[in-house]
Amino acid sequence: MAQNASPQAFNHGPDVLTVLNRDLANEMNTMLMYMMDSLVASGPDAHDVKEVMSDFVKQDFKHARKLAARIVDLEGMPELLPLNLQNNASIEAHQPKDGTLKPMLKDALEHELQAVIEYTNQIQILSFTDPATRLLLEEILTDKEHQAEEIRHLFGV
Repeated sequence: MAQNASPQAFNHGPDVLTVLNRDLANEMNTMLMYMMDSLVASGPDAHDVKEVMSDFVKQDFKHARKLAARIVDLEGMPELLPLNLQNNASIEAHQPKDGTLKPMLKDALEHELQAVIEYTNQIQILSFTDPATRLLLEEILTDKEHQAEEIRHLFGV
């Protein structure tokens, strides 16, 4: 049946590039948020939190790299300038006020849950119009769900 599909069925228009650049901004901002968290976390369980946040930095960098590569594959330009990252992001990255773990983990959990919602919605919207991008977003969504679970574990909920 796939041979009956028209080439127009796969639309890699500016909307997909806009969504991917927004996701790229969110991943870069999240990576920087977790880097800060990994540096300033303090308290009795800080070592575990720092370790997890450092792992998240690496994961989110990989997500950002894959998103940027997909944008290039679609003949777009990844928007990586700091101003673009700030303007394109749809999820606010919080900077910790201090190294206190509970507020830091609460912000991180809220951040990941928002990312899960956004990726889930994007996957539903893309469904069959862009299978390669959908698969990439599904891979990232799986990681985001795992990150939220790890934060819940650290947070004790």
